[in-house]
Amino acid sequence: RPDMQEFIRLWQHRYRKYSDIFNSYFAFLKLWLLVKFSRLKGGRPVVGILLAEHFGDIVAAEPLIATIRQRHPTARLWWVARRPYRELVEYHPEIEAVIEEKNVLFSDLLARHPPFDAFYNLHLSNRVYPYLNRRLVNPVAERLNLHVLNYLHAHRLVEIFAKMAGLPPPSLSIGPKLYWPAAVDEKVSSLALPQPYVVIHTTSNPPPRDWNVEGWRFLIGQLIEHVGTVVEVGLHSPLQLEKPGYLNLCGQLSLLETAAVIKGAALYVGIDSGPAHLANAVGTYGFILMGRHVIFDHYDLYSGGYNDGSRATIIRNAHGPAADLTPQQVWQPIHEFLIGRRMGAAFRSSLKPL
Repeated sequence: RPDMQEFIRLWQHRYRKYSDIFNSYFAFLKLWLLVKFSRLKGGRPVVGILLAEHFGDIVAAEPLIATIRQRHPTARLWWVARRPYRELVEYHPEIEAVIEEKNVLFSDLLARHPPFDAFYNLHLSNRVYPYLNRRLVNPVAERLNLHVLNYLHAHRLVEIFAKMAGLPPPSLSIGPKLYWPAAVDEKVSSLALPQPYVVIHTTSNPPPRDWNVEGWRFLIGQLIEHVGTVVEVGLHSPLQLEKPGYLNLCGQLSLLETAAVIKGAALYVGIDSGPAHLANAVGTYGFILMGRHVIFDHYDLYSGGYNDGSRATIIRNAHGPAADLTPQQVWQPIHEFLIGRRMGAAFRSSLKPL
């Protein structure tokens, strides 16, 4: 009966809602007691860092760990992150523990009643817990009037995170770093990727950042002809491409395995997305396709070599979205870079030892 089905759906929803709320408070209480016990046992202060998502943001914020360490030289640094992203910080030598964020309510409780000696919230006030319509508020961001409609106007991501945490911004010459165990390198070695290879990434969370499929297919052909194998990474590929020299690893790698694959590449080519931050962190030269995004006509995200141009070229559409870049607009700077690299290699090989 329809009435009975609606009754069942209502109570299933209520069960999920109140179970989730209870579990959130229980997880917060466990963490609160864990922090207090850790302080009593170890005698050292505990500092909490909250940046639960997204993974490009977590990578971009890595230089702030050194800033926080300078401010708290003897403290234990604990990072709060969602489960899919914890691996990005759990092997960092300065991070003692990674706390999995159960949901936004859990983080809101941490922000309102932090058990830590110091607590740094790196989120804008835009995350909402749907069951209670409760917003995770960052008071520092509120005072600075930083929100989703203006945060990219004048600052790189690491500068924005520093501002929201009340920290001095690190030098933009300092890029992010990643750390991983030997098992990650062993997994990537087992793939036996043909050398040399180029890594590409074609899809982002907000589709307006993406380039068009026809452009990618053209570019892949050129890269195979001029470099070698093209390896695509990410969650999924929109290309539906089967071509000699093209290898689709989408959905087959962890985040750190993806970073290790990018590290071994001759080049990285991708849209403005999380893997671009991985490429910046591992030092692989990158070509990043960018354009107008929502209300931001021009914005820059990166620090280190992807900021100063020493390790990256930003291919930017100044008049529209990245999707409107033509194949030649993307291929020309890559081709010129490859020609320059070959000429440099030929020149160096021609030098005779003194």
